Amino acid sequence: MSAKVLLLLQQLILICTGQTLRDCSDSNTVCLQGGPKGKEDYVGNVMVGGSPVCDDGWNIVDANVVCRELGLTKAKKFFRKSKFGNTSSTFRMDEVNCNGTEQRLIDCKHLSKDNCNGGEAAGVECYTTYYQEILNNTCFEGDLAYSDGDSEAEIPNIESAAACQHLCQVSHTCTDFTYDLITRICFLKTKKTKYFAKDTISGPKFCKMKTTTRDCNSTGVVCLMQGDFPDEGNVYLGGRPVCDDSWDYRDAKVVCRELGYPDIFKPFTGSHFGSVKDNFAMDNVECKGTETSLKLCKHSTTDDCGTAEGAGVKCFNGTIIDIPQYCHSPNRICLVGGSGNHEGNVYYQGKPVCDDGWTIANARIVCKSLGFKEAEQATRGSDFGLVPSDFSDTSFHCQGNEENLQSCGLIRVEENCKFNRYKGAGVICINGAFISSTLPTVVLVVTLIILLVFGLLVFFYFNRIHRRLAPITNDTQELKRIVSQNYRKLSSDYM
Repeated sequence: MSAKVLLLLQQLILICTGQTLRDCSDSNTVCLQGGPKGKEDYVGNVMVGGSPVCDDGWNIVDANVVCRELGLTKAKKFFRKSKFGNTSSTFRMDEVNCNGTEQRLIDCKHLSKDNCNGGEAAGVECYTTYYQEILNNTCFEGDLAYSDGDSEAEIPNIESAAACQHLCQVSHTCTDFTYDLITRICFLKTKKTKYFAKDTISGPKFCKMKTTTRDCNSTGVVCLMQGDFPDEGNVYLGGRPVCDDSWDYRDAKVVCRELGYPDIFKPFTGSHFGSVKDNFAMDNVECKGTETSLKLCKHSTTDDCGTAEGAGVKCFNGTIIDIPQYCHSPNRICLVGGSGNHEGNVYYQGKPVCDDGWTIANARIVCKSLGFKEAEQATRGSDFGLVPSDFSDTSFHCQGNEENLQSCGLIRVEENCKFNRYKGAGVICINGAFISSTLPTVVLVVTLIILLVFGLLVFFYFNRIHRRLAPITNDTQELKRIVSQNYRKLSSDYM
């Protein structure tokens, strides 16, 4: 059972009692600020302990952690640049880099020092669905405890109800557990004497596996078990677990495809969704990623695995990101997922580009190829949302002075990048100001034409003036000649 059950049940208490468990002044607590009226609970700038979170590196994965911490399912959008109003310049976190499995935003990798200002706060918009469906299906119960007299052990400083259940699972005598949300004490129980106890969570040593329309015990049938959703869980083949030795994105991709999901979200190892039995069906699975069934992948039928080595997967149960059809054209570059046409994950011929070796030089050529003046940043880690798992077979190595991306050197994509949806390369082009790559030539030609036309107009204008003045000039010369003759005649007469 996932550790996020703790957060889910906390939200159940909040919903049922009308009380809030969030103390926004607590140094580690996430809250939202500045959202539209009536939407403050799921839209706004992200605050931790009353201080903003900087938007450097902020992406949809980080936003998902925030929304889950708030008791909501996931993020609908992520925002940068203080979308919901400028904040103070005293930031709690910078360069946040979540892997997507954290219970709290503060648990994500981040820097405590920053170089941000009040216009650089991170923001989110969460989907408004609470975990009601999960709560209806989990084997945990809220506000319920087992009698203290039945305790086998009391273990302090346990982080979640799921962690408490795991301690029960490794104990030989524990049959049930109670977890205190306030004191964070885990009580391991041997009997089921129930009573009402606010702010507690209780459950059995093992949750029963969810029922499914698939005959999971039939030979060769793949099922996911022990997850909170049907699209996640430890992987079973014919009712027996699969060992996590060599388990990676390619293997998980085959499982999700076989189960009818459009893509993979993430593979897991270490019996992530709960301990498994040690009667493994497969070990050292080595799929190519193109197989139609897990049983067709190369594997070993003998194993050296234990109950904490079950392979797992979270499949993608949503709509695959829509890549415009024109992006699939030969040598076409597109940016997808950004807040405008100046930023996004990079797609080459309709497929995402791997971020291995991705540099500012690469980003500069991408922006130049798209008609922008310069690159502001080269991003990695699918910064603008998870990309599809069908990566381009090649990546690029640019020097920064090439005319286009096709002029850069090619790099064969390594195996660790294929199918890993967190490995998308991206760019932010400078200022988002579009400058056509043909604009300088066009401006020069237009300028020369304008100067030529202007010069001709000036020439014809002065030529016309000259023609009009010519008769006057001739008449003036004739008048001077007549006056001069008459003057000389008069002078001779008087002489």
